[in-house]
Amino acid sequence: MIRHSLAGALLSLALFAVPALAQQAPTPEHIKAAREVVMASGLSQTIESIYGEFVGGIRQTYATRPELKKDMEEVLTALKAESDLRRDEMVDSSARIFANKMTEADLKEIAAFFNSPVGQRYNSYRTQALSEIYALMEPWSMATSNRLFDLFGAEMRKRGHQL
Repeated sequence: MIRHSLAGALLSLALFAVPALAQQAPTPEHIKAAREVVMASGLSQTIESIYGEFVGGIRQTYATRPELKKDMEEVLTALKAESDLRRDEMVDSSARIFANKMTEADLKEIAAFFNSPVGQRYNSYRTQALSEIYALMEPWSMATSNRLFDLFGAEMRKRGHQL
């Protein structure tokens, strides 16, 4: 589950990261525009989901230990503040990455898209679509890799090489 969230975050970054033109250090307004993209695109929700998955994993792991429940819930509640700090660090880092890769004007256009009705619809289906894409990609990548390896081996044998 965490792997899917991280992969989703990376895929989201890859979809929007374009080669940077030679730029100076981003201004506060530029970073603000990039942060809006991180927030409006749903990337921040992917980052936020890490804590929820952590809590779910802890609860599942210790479900058979009812004597831990009260203390466990108190500790998990206390850890939320640390999680929020870590989330904010990643959101800020992500915003800086976007600001270093894209112009402020482009970032504002992207944020406008994600804040538009169609952008919001996109975000409402994004998680489900990415899950389906990952489900397809795993066997596809294995089959493609195997096929290419077989073709490589056959071609190398035609050229007289034993692998």
